[in-house]
Amino acid sequence: MEQLQGQDLKRAFSAATGCLEEYRDVVNALNVFPVPDGDTGTNMLLTMRSAVQAANQECPDGLDHSVATVSAALAQGAFFGARGNSGVILSQFFKGFSDALAGKETLAADDLPLAFKLAADAAYKSVGNPVEGTMLTVIRMASEAVQEKPGAQSIISLWETAYQASQDALERTPQQLPVLREAGVVDSGGMGIVVLIGGAFRYLSDGYSTDGNSTSASLPGLSRFQGTPEGTLAGKLLGRDGLVKREYLESTLEREWGNCTQFIISGSDLDPDAVRSHFQETALSTVVIGDDRNIRVHIHVDDTGPALSYAGSLGDLSDIKIENMDGQNQTFASGHETVQTKAPALALALVSVTSGDGLASLFRESGCAAIIEGGQTINLSIGQVIEAARNTGAKDVIVLPNNGNVVMAAEQAAAMESFIHVVPSKSVPQGVAALLAFSPEVPWPDNFDAMTAALSEVTSLEVTTAVRGVKMDGVEVVEGDHIGLMEGRLITIGDSPEIALRLALDQGGLGPDAIVTLYRGADAQASDAETVAQGLRDEFPGIQVDVIDGGQPHYQYLASIE
Repeated sequence: MEQLQGQDLKRAFSAATGCLEEYRDVVNALNVFPVPDGDTGTNMLLTMRSAVQAANQECPDGLDHSVATVSAALAQGAFFGARGNSGVILSQFFKGFSDALAGKETLAADDLPLAFKLAADAAYKSVGNPVEGTMLTVIRMASEAVQEKPGAQSIISLWETAYQASQDALERTPQQLPVLREAGVVDSGGMGIVVLIGGAFRYLSDGYSTDGNSTSASLPGLSRFQGTPEGTLAGKLLGRDGLVKREYLESTLEREWGNCTQFIISGSDLDPDAVRSHFQETALSTVVIGDDRNIRVHIHVDDTGPALSYAGSLGDLSDIKIENMDGQNQTFASGHETVQTKAPALALALVSVTSGDGLASLFRESGCAAIIEGGQTINLSIGQVIEAARNTGAKDVIVLPNNGNVVMAAEQAAAMESFIHVVPSKSVPQGVAALLAFSPEVPWPDNFDAMTAALSEVTSLEVTTAVRGVKMDGVEVVEGDHIGLMEGRLITIGDSPEIALRLALDQGGLGPDAIVTLYRGADAQASDAETVAQGLRDEFPGIQVDVIDGGQPHYQYLASIE
């Protein structure tokens, strides 16, 4: 094979994606960084699926396409579908690969060294503080090996060189990164790169059939990484017993990890280098990529507010995902415990969708195994719901959407995965009511019935600021008005959020035996919320009023009446 057509390149990376799916659990098992982007194999796979899907849409089968067009589509799809730190770096591999092939009809052997070089350069540039012994090293070593080959090589022989070099680099990662040596494993992202390069090589050397389906059970050359007692492919990589060292697990539990925060900034005249520099000074694990129109950010921070405020000042934010890494650490550690101490898999777990640090803590501390950042203005994908449910490791998972805009996506996820069950909570108060009806000792069908019934036992109120003028439910609203809603229906307008809240509460059937909970948003003051609460206590002796710092955006107050 002297040159690749566009369709050849697309099928090679499609085959590589299928190969990564085979090895996803192996890559996940190797991760030793207890953070929300720790499911490295899953994140890289989702990124590759997005890349291949974009290439299929832009360059359908049956037509001739240039390698420039195919590689650009792969890069674009990887950028917008990137998941986690590993996925963002992987998307830059394709960005560099695409830059090298710009304007080219076919890919010749002479083009491959530059493609790998620019791919490695782009991957390194995306990271604020590149660390050796990671997937970056594996990419770079593969690139350097291809560049060092003399001329007159075939594409297949060069790809084989890259594959062999990536394996050698992977095996040396514990010598370069102390945390890997301490845990007794190689780098998980590096393993993902080995699998992707190997999958493409296997396709190009006729290890795959023409439709991209695998014809062999494992990649050539990875037998040296096999041999655990359970016979998994992780083998030598995980050590003699296939488990991460106990001493390392114990040390991770002593650390505070903060929040994994991801989002896309869209605007005009954006400066990725300036954004990267800003977050290098204010965050950890900084990965920033993009151009003057779209920038994808992946950072680790203790306080997400300043990071989102800064990003919001530059342009519109989308694809926001915030996950608490301390909770992820607990899951990580329990998932890698020794056989003797490993806890049994959960029979039933809860997953909640919510926005705001206070609300996230409330649901987490009340028994939710996972929190998905989402709700008003933050639309979730079906894949995010499925991914969060799978990550709990439970046999059955009940999802609380807590927003009317999220219910449909959650229900579609349940339609695709039979272990997911959706209690259709349309507000945070409904979600809390359902949460209080949950009993971990009861089978999921009984929990589902009890939690669903609890939705009707609470009246949900919301106070927000109108973003446009409208006539709704017979009420004239002007942009900027403070409005109160009951069960999604506009019922009051007030001169302040507190007045709108009190007017809405008055229509909710208050009395001495009522239980009222006020969830204070990020834009509401604690003293103002307490003033409303005390007013209710004074007017209705015996009423129970609780004020919770929800921290939710967009809504100054959420409230429930029981």
